[in-house]
Amino acid sequence: MRRPRIGVTVDLDDARAEYRLSRQYADALLAAGGLPVPLPYADAATLGAYVSLCQGIVITGGAFDIAPERYGEARRAACGVAKPDRTAFEWALCSAAFEGRIPVLGVCGGMQLMNVVRGGTLYQDLGQDAGIRAHEQELPAGEPSHAVALVPETLLARLLGPTPLSVNSSHHQAVREPGLGVLVSARSPDGVVEAIELPDLPFALGVQWHPERLFQRDPRQFELWRGLVQAAADVYG
Repeated sequence: MRRPRIGVTVDLDDARAEYRLSRQYADALLAAGGLPVPLPYADAATLGAYVSLCQGIVITGGAFDIAPERYGEARRAACGVAKPDRTAFEWALCSAAFEGRIPVLGVCGGMQLMNVVRGGTLYQDLGQDAGIRAHEQELPAGEPSHAVALVPETLLARLLGPTPLSVNSSHHQAVREPGLGVLVSARSPDGVVEAIELPDLPFALGVQWHPERLFQRDPRQFELWRGLVQAAADVYG
């Protein structure tokens, strides 16, 4: 069986001059039948080669925030550290994938990026902006901490089923205003957006939680990875 190539964005440790990727992303994609391909930051010409190489893209999460200037706001004190080089690369990659109708899965900050690329906005800090402080869990990262309600008849609900889903939570930002053509497909009980999708594209889905940390214990979380890989396989024709 030919495994579709899934490009996966990586983080950069400047102090060690090392690219880094949690093995859980690779493990999830391999288990789902994909071939994970780490994507170092690159210029526009090389980015085009990445898009030509890959049948799917995962935009990973990380311990940083998208610069609020990207969505038309001045930075406030509660906004976290930015990584301009990473955001610039992931922005260009996400835009190119959307334009090329390549399947995309955004995880945590990757979901937030998808929304901002489409012209949406974020809460710079849920506690300061919305009075919500319960989304940075104290439990281990691989333990679910709350449920989310899925919107019926969405891509997410078709992949996972319509019943509430238990998820983990490690974020202080979230989608505020959805961007152009962005459909909210899940929310937590406090109203925070937990998943988005772009119905005008074959497969463009973002989740606020970390399904790579849950797929081995929850078969429904695995369906996210299998759905992405199947959509990428369809790119082969």
